[in-house]
Amino acid sequence: MKRYAALFVLAFVLVVPLSADASGADTDHLWLYEVMPAGSFEAVTIYNAGTASANLKNYYLDDGEGTVRFTTDLFVGPKQCVTISSAAPEPWFTDHNVYVYGKNGITAKSFILADAGDEVMLKMASNKQTVDAFVYGNGDTGIQGWKGEAFGKIPAGKMALRNSAFDTDTAADWKISVAARTDETIASSGMYDSFVIPFAFPDSKGDPVFRALENASREVLISMYILDHREIVSLLMLLLDRGVSVKILIEGSPAGGVPDTEIRYMSLLCSKGASVHIIKGDGVYKRYDLLHNKYAVVDSRVTVITSENWRESSFNGNRGWGAVIESEGLAQYMKRIFEADNDISRYDIHEFKSIYPTAPPISVTQYKTRQSYYETFPALVRPILSPDTSFEFLRREMLGASERIYAEQMSIQYAWTDTTIQSPVSWSLTASENGIDVKILADITFADADGGGRDNYTVVSLMNDMGIEARTINGNDDFGLTHNKGVIIDDTVWISSVNWTNAAFLNNREFAVVIYSKDVAGLFAGYFMSDWGSDAYMDIIIDIKGGTAGEPVILDASSSVYPKGTSFEWDLGNGTIRKGIKIAATFPEGVNECILIVTDPSGSQYAYEFNVIVHPKKATESAFIEPYVKYAPILAIMLMVAAAAAVRALKGRKDDSKGI
Repeated sequence: MKRYAALFVLAFVLVVPLSADASGADTDHLWLYEVMPAGSFEAVTIYNAGTASANLKNYYLDDGEGTVRFTTDLFVGPKQCVTISSAAPEPWFTDHNVYVYGKNGITAKSFILADAGDEVMLKMASNKQTVDAFVYGNGDTGIQGWKGEAFGKIPAGKMALRNSAFDTDTAADWKISVAARTDETIASSGMYDSFVIPFAFPDSKGDPVFRALENASREVLISMYILDHREIVSLLMLLLDRGVSVKILIEGSPAGGVPDTEIRYMSLLCSKGASVHIIKGDGVYKRYDLLHNKYAVVDSRVTVITSENWRESSFNGNRGWGAVIESEGLAQYMKRIFEADNDISRYDIHEFKSIYPTAPPISVTQYKTRQSYYETFPALVRPILSPDTSFEFLRREMLGASERIYAEQMSIQYAWTDTTIQSPVSWSLTASENGIDVKILADITFADADGGGRDNYTVVSLMNDMGIEARTINGNDDFGLTHNKGVIIDDTVWISSVNWTNAAFLNNREFAVVIYSKDVAGLFAGYFMSDWGSDAYMDIIIDIKGGTAGEPVILDASSSVYPKGTSFEWDLGNGTIRKGIKIAATFPEGVNECILIVTDPSGSQYAYEFNVIVHPKKATESAFIEPYVKYAPILAIMLMVAAAAAVRALKGRKDDSKGI
């Protein structure tokens, strides 16, 4: 089958040695394309990006300590590859046309790629000039043909794969990949005219999923991390009775192991004629760390995607988003991806019965049709895959936002709080600094409540410190676990299985759709803002200053913790309503019952009752004298008469002392 390479499609056809001399080929366009240093064999792939054949006899490989030379003609045609290997490759390396050292005129001398890091150089035999170079791990970055930091360490069973249509001689040209992965591009995935039914969990309880499956007439393809929903199994049994082909691919090593219920349900479906495969590695090779998909393709016409695993607890208790998308183009694209992932010839694909040969089935009751109606919207839809395109596409979309970014996430990688790392957190910070309305909700259902761990409590706290508006969410009256992985960017919606972690973007098989529709974006923005408000952290503090009759009382809530966009309204209990976070008002003596009404950005209102106690003015000396003020004139005359009498008496005593 074909192998899809980043930004261009490469057919790994046999490179046939020719007798003609191709020394005049466009030598500037020979590139190193794949490097696999760790494992039971080493391999280096050379790609001809030019328009004429190139003869490898005119080149050699050099790792600084040894060389691989081509002593006979070996031609690489334009847009073709050849792989040079230290030994016969493992069975999973079947897509390559491999030439082993010591055969076909290929000689190797001390050419051993170190697992921890090394350099690979493709050089001209005539003048030893470097045509292309690659440095990984702790290799020497000072060699000719390389710029900047080395590419990272390459794990066993994986390879460094060229990931750019332009050769910049830097680590940015490369990514980690695994043999036989699809390497789709944004261009190859396309965009499709569609009709979309958007919905949310647990509000819908998955009704649109059931209705889409009920309408199947020919074929249902399901790629799922965990599938053990009793009613869905019952519905699939009904479809098998109708003659509908059912093919299922499930993850063989989910967190906590494969649920016993899933094993027994899959056994039941197999007994009815369903094709059930498990993707499971052998400890060295597996194309994807996890098959984390949650999608189905119905009759090559309808694609169903959810953020939730197909489990009763997920459908009925989690917050998640989903969509049923009618589009033949999208469905046929995803059918091709499903068939590539599910190919039984792949080393990591196993028949269910070969893994669980004696699993007893569980019986299910007869399926009952669900009655429901959900509005349909016309939209453009783009499929996005991990690890192929998800990271780069989300980066492009978030950095291109002009109005808003709302993200509701089950998991956000702690390491991404280092904003020197390219990640959704650093992109959120850039967008926020550019004036974009950025809001991020992160689930804390299983997090450390003390906030001291590398969990979403800490991540949200650090994002707030950066200036990103972020909150934790721990369910509400309608749902528990927030299992969503949704993003709203302006008038588009990203519905996906992709958590905000390195593994989800770069190593797992994940599926997302981007829906271009103002109406659909508005619908999910409503769900988001409801969650944003319902679990918004607020600590309302009411400070009362004053409380003497006849004097103003200051009511102040400005020391509160509240989300941006919150409004404050004071009901003073006498029919007076005042707005503002801080107000002044006068109250009569006594106890005045008041209410502060706080409205958060989602429109949710919270009422805080409090009392304003107003005391009469305290008694003072002036208050004591005041009743006697009217007698002041009489008192003044009496004081004057008394003073005159005192003066006469004093004068008489002085005269007596003189003997007069």
